[in-house]
Amino acid sequence: MPANSVLLETDAHAAPALQQAIEKLDRGDGGAVLDFSSIDRIDPSELKLLEKLAGLAGDKSVKVVLRGVNVRIYKALKLTNLTGRFSFEK
Repeated sequence: MPANSVLLETDAHAAPALQQAIEKLDRGDGGAVLDFSSIDRIDPSELKLLEKLAGLAGDKSVKVVLRGVNVRIYKALKLTNLTGRFSFEK
């Protein structure tokens, strides 16, 4: 993970960590690594936050890594055309 990255761990709800990542990217704090290993599913509002995060990362030319994404979440990201905008780690 690059030195200017921030690791954000999520609990059962991804929204607070996603909002925190958006704020950090908006301030120019570098990329982000989000740990989704404890997230079982994602709701539409969280998908919107991921879309906003991806757009902001693209605008700032920084990398966002999603770690521990399960198949269900990956499929939701694939259906919303977001998989190409993130990097994934196990």
